[in-house]
Amino acid sequence: MVADSPCHFECRYVSTQRLRGSSPVGTIDVVFASVERIHVDDAVVTADGKLDISRIQPIARMGYYDYTVVKDTFEMRIPGASDEAADDLEGTA
Repeated sequence: MVADSPCHFECRYVSTQRLRGSSPVGTIDVVFASVERIHVDDAVVTADGKLDISRIQPIARMGYYDYTVVKDTFEMRIPGASDEAADDLEGTA
């Protein structure tokens, strides 16, 4: 695990799929795993039990050679869906 990371996923290897690429590299390996445990530092959990994304500032890959740091988040509910149906999509702790 990376010591400075506030969240860690402990995974069990499932398989590797090698895909043919169109670049000089030739192939791309995609590794599949199942998440066995998730470790989260209590300091990055909000009072309502969610991750404090603005505090964690995770890095996300955008494509090409570009990455971004997530600093702002917003909530977008499904238009026309009942609160009960939308809440089921959020997941549980």
